[in-house]
Amino acid sequence: MMPIVRLFIYLICLLCLGVQQVWAQETWDLKKCIAIALDKNRSLDKSEWGLKSKEVDIRTAKNERLPNLNGYTNVYTNFGQSQDIFGNAARNDNFNGTLGFSSNYSIFNHGKIKHTIKKEELLLAAGREDLAVLKREITIRVMQRFLNTMLQREISHAKDTALVFAQNQLQKVRKSNELGATSLTILYEAEANYAREKEKSVQAHYAEDKAILELKQAMGLGIDVELAVGDQLDFPFLETFRIQDKSAIVNRSLDTHPILKKYKFLNESLLFDKKSIAAQRYPTVDASLALGSFYFNNLTSRIGNIPLFRQFQGNFSQQIGLSINFPIFNKHGIKNALQKNQIQLQENLTQLELEKETIKQDLEKYLLDLSNFESQYVSLNQITEMSKKAFAVSLKSYEAGRISIYDLHVSRSNLLAVESEWIQAKYNVLFTQILIHYSIHGSLD
Repeated sequence: MMPIVRLFIYLICLLCLGVQQVWAQETWDLKKCIAIALDKNRSLDKSEWGLKSKEVDIRTAKNERLPNLNGYTNVYTNFGQSQDIFGNAARNDNFNGTLGFSSNYSIFNHGKIKHTIKKEELLLAAGREDLAVLKREITIRVMQRFLNTMLQREISHAKDTALVFAQNQLQKVRKSNELGATSLTILYEAEANYAREKEKSVQAHYAEDKAILELKQAMGLGIDVELAVGDQLDFPFLETFRIQDKSAIVNRSLDTHPILKKYKFLNESLLFDKKSIAAQRYPTVDASLALGSFYFNNLTSRIGNIPLFRQFQGNFSQQIGLSINFPIFNKHGIKNALQKNQIQLQENLTQLELEKETIKQDLEKYLLDLSNFESQYVSLNQITEMSKKAFAVSLKSYEAGRISIYDLHVSRSNLLAVESEWIQAKYNVLFTQILIHYSIHGSLD
């Protein structure tokens, strides 16, 4: 029996290792990273619970239209002596109780319940837009860290290429020195250059690992999950992206931005809240219904000593009432509530204009940055091509003995610096393009 159990455990271990290996080798694209980040984010879960609370508020407001129903009963007894109006004292020991049902229904409240329901519905809509704002922030953060990971990986690859070149040169110089063709100075310079390139490679890989860690943290992944970022961005609009009319881009962004929708819903909710408050100035009409009976038993005499259920049956009564309430003076509560409502409305309108101004300024900055980054990319692309040619000439000149190894390393370092700047400019263009597209359409599709 034991060998079978061991075999079963062994198979389970193999299966777990296989699943872990498949998970580790999986390639993640930007959209998948964003989807996982939205699924695992705790702040979004908290906001979802807030929306559920607002849904309960709506149901509570709607239930105010329904009549209420209460059942009541009480039993009590009196002991002691009392005097009548003629001064005669007598014992008044008795046992009595009541039993019944009561109900109230609001017939007319000047639309207070209707306005309250509409206010709660608008608050729910504002809460959903607030959730959309949070999703937008998470999406942009993941997008930025995803592209930074791709950037650092390309820079690491460039540094590794430079390290391999420095290692090859060091091996050549060592062989040449052993044959007596080169001096120790050249050997020491080659070793120093290899050490410098090795340190640059180590720092580049550290930056790459740090970028992956920041991306995993933004996605809410554990430290044990291996994250392999894809090599390409699958966004067709990047190939055809063009800056159109700036005012059109700004207007479309204003139409799709959830934070502006949020304040519009909040302002509308305040208008309905104002109507609900103002409704308290008008009379209200309520209907009431009561069904019940009572029981009384005088403990000092036989008067009223009738069986319990017989008394309840004989004393059963019904009551239908209609009450009209006229507000006369409420310590200026309604007036102060309306003033506070107006202040909140003005505050929201001011905040709405501030948000619009911020969005416009951000878009103007994105458009200016894109123009600058595209110009940098084109210029650095040309410089990189010329630097590659210059390095190729330097390498041939070094092999021909026309320049020193120091000059060769300077040429190689210049090429690496230009390549790093070109890679940075490329990802600056990509990030800004995606950011502007996301601002216009509200999605990455």
